[in-house]
Amino acid sequence: MKEIGQVIEKNGRILKVKFSSSEACHSCGLCKINEEDLVLDVIDECNAKIGDFVMVEVEKKDFYQVTFLIYLFPLISFILGVLIGYLIGERYRLDTQLLGLSIGLVFTVLSYPLIKSIYKKLSQKQKFIPVAKKIV
Repeated sequence: MKEIGQVIEKNGRILKVKFSSSEACHSCGLCKINEEDLVLDVIDECNAKIGDFVMVEVEKKDFYQVTFLIYLFPLISFILGVLIGYLIGERYRLDTQLLGLSIGLVFTVLSYPLIKSIYKKLSQKQKFIPVAKKIV
């Protein structure tokens, strides 16, 4: 995945790059940045200076892993919670639908702190941090 952004700050090998919201951003609407710009920390591999426009890349494999972590992990947690709630409800003769929904929601809510800690560990490897490859 490649995007072009403008360097607004430089701190050693880390750049703060401002991106205008692209067409993909408008169609997704997840971060609600309709009119505002998005600013990300990026590793500098092209010796960029403040004001330069740079091509920023994220490996597709890494992008898909982060996407899985953010979107699919909570969904899988919810489904697992529903199944566990249903089985517990069956075993103890409780309302299976209500218990399944309740435990599914609890699992979903608990998945977010877990996602945050996993993401923190992964981002320390600098594998998931975008990289400024060249000045454009």
